[in-house]
Amino acid sequence: MTSEFIAVARVIAPHGVRGEVRVLPLTDFPDRFKPRLRLRARKGESVTILDVEAARQHRGFVIIKFAGVNSMNDAEGLRGAVLGVPRADLVPLEPGRYYFHEIEGLEVVTTEGRHLGKVARVIRGLANDIYEVETDPPRGRRARTILVPGVRDIVKSIDLERGEMTIELIPGLE
Repeated sequence: MTSEFIAVARVIAPHGVRGEVRVLPLTDFPDRFKPRLRLRARKGESVTILDVEAARQHRGFVIIKFAGVNSMNDAEGLRGAVLGVPRADLVPLEPGRYYFHEIEGLEVVTTEGRHLGKVARVIRGLANDIYEVETDPPRGRRARTILVPGVRDIVKSIDLERGEMTIELIPGLE
């Protein structure tokens, strides 16, 4: 999704025959899916604006009925679409908490000042998130990936203004 819209869900499949879809939330706030919420659905190059008519949580998914999506065939057309909200509509987070899109792309440095690389993506873990860091390869070598646990003992600071994450490089991490 572009930087103007932040992905909050992915349409997995139709649900029933009345146009509902089963959605996998990509947000810590699945209760955000309520009637009158406007979402941007992107599937390949196609972009559609959809209004939520009804929504309910069901077994880790959200079942959503969109206005104008009234049959299983209509819902099937949304399979695989990524649903996004405008950046301005994000739920504010408490200090010290960050959205994945804020972490991805940060430069990673050690507490000693050594530059390691950039956060390529954030992986949601069971106990904590994991930051996949693409290292800056030495000349003539390939980039490597380091998996950094998102815990306070390792991640010492995150500075969004500087675009930097500082980590304590413990043995075995590199």
